[in-house]
Amino acid sequence: MDSVDAAYELRCVNCGAGVRPIDRFCSQCGRRDPAGIDDSMLTEPTLIAEDTQPGEMPTLMKKPTGEPRAKTVELQSMLVPGAIFGRRYRIQRFLGAGAMGYVCSAVDESIDETIALKVLSVPIQDDPESFERFKMELKLARKIRHRNVVQSFDLGFAEGYPFISMEYIDADNLLKHLNRKATFDEVAALTIMRQVIRGLRAAHDLGIVHRDIKPENILLNKDRMAFITDFGIATTQAAMRKKELAGTPDYMAPEQLRMEEVGPPSDLYACGVLSFRMLTGSLPYRANSVPEIIDAHLNATPMSIPESAGVSLETRELIGWMLQKQMSDRPQSASAVLERIDETLRAAATRRSDAKRSRILVVEHDPAARAFIAGVLEAEGYRVMATGDGREAVNLAFEQTPSLILLDARIQGGFDVPLQSQDEHAAADGLGFVRLVRQDEKLQTVPIVLMTDHTLSELDRTFTNAGVADVMVKPLAESEIREAASNFAAPRASQ
Repeated sequence: MDSVDAAYELRCVNCGAGVRPIDRFCSQCGRRDPAGIDDSMLTEPTLIAEDTQPGEMPTLMKKPTGEPRAKTVELQSMLVPGAIFGRRYRIQRFLGAGAMGYVCSAVDESIDETIALKVLSVPIQDDPESFERFKMELKLARKIRHRNVVQSFDLGFAEGYPFISMEYIDADNLLKHLNRKATFDEVAALTIMRQVIRGLRAAHDLGIVHRDIKPENILLNKDRMAFITDFGIATTQAAMRKKELAGTPDYMAPEQLRMEEVGPPSDLYACGVLSFRMLTGSLPYRANSVPEIIDAHLNATPMSIPESAGVSLETRELIGWMLQKQMSDRPQSASAVLERIDETLRAAATRRSDAKRSRILVVEHDPAARAFIAGVLEAEGYRVMATGDGREAVNLAFEQTPSLILLDARIQGGFDVPLQSQDEHAAADGLGFVRLVRQDEKLQTVPIVLMTDHTLSELDRTFTNAGVADVMVKPLAESEIREAASNFAAPRASQ
């Protein structure tokens, strides 16, 4: 990389000297985080504490603390790209940092295959408790055999540093996807969550509770396949350590925060938080500190998903179910959630299939509003014909026989309409269009939804008598447009 040594992947953002992603300080200028990789972007803080007293804040940890600087440098030098680690693994690149240590990709030179290495950040003799956690992670993770769970292979040691070899997944974690694209549409979010839940079901069937489901611990590849990783604080219900606070505050279930016994519903609560975030771009509680986050999970009502998110009632109810405060009020198994997700995805597939066979005629005089309405409908899979001229709209209606007509009350086209009152004058062409369309046998049953403003609201009865199925008051929200299409644009047998 130009003048940067091959052992270094990046330059210091301050002085330009060669640095590695895991370097905490630049060796030349001393800048903290010289590569510009903020640890907080790599993983959200994980709580690890035992026997916390009431009113006492738990310890907040991202990596075991108190590491001697010399040993940190020693480990970093062992994880330089190109270095041979553990006499067998050629380090490729740094992937991230978790609650227990560092993760790198490496080539296993004994079989010439790329794997992932998770290396405990302190030697075994310096922190035997962390090593026991590390060993337990491998013991639990190795039991799970499922395509949506990253497979763990073996435990090894290199110069006293324990490491776990794992399946390498060419993917970014879900947090990086959310940083690039704040939200997913409902179908995409449910499809991802379905895979996460399937992986959790495999763990739960073995009595394993993950306890730390969050975006950083979900990998998502280019084919949108999801993989659960990092069982660093996983536990079994049979061997759960009492009075232990473990998890990530933003995603922890109330019983985790109260240091009570956890179970599958605890992981499903975290999935509810994660689903909310994927759909809205935010968490279900407003909080600015760890104490506020904890209080919200224990006592606050989750925020509602905005109408603008375009989320179905079925999905809203599912997330609300998963976010119940009491374990007994939540889904008791991953299978129960999967059943609901599958039902919702089938319904969405049916709607989209119907939409692809449905034509909608949009008659709107305002070009900006016309483009907006057409864009919303096309995103739902409908075939849209749009015009601002009444005469052209009549021709399209007769030629294409749409499944639904969205009609602007103020459309212009010069129809001859006998006016019954002065109020009808502003909507004369709209009335003319409706009356003309209703004279055709083919179009008599096509629903017409009138789009009007408050100044013409007194004409609702007149338009209804002329054959309008429903009236919507402008300006229209995306959810109103989608709802009208869903309610009225049923595919016609002739199509």
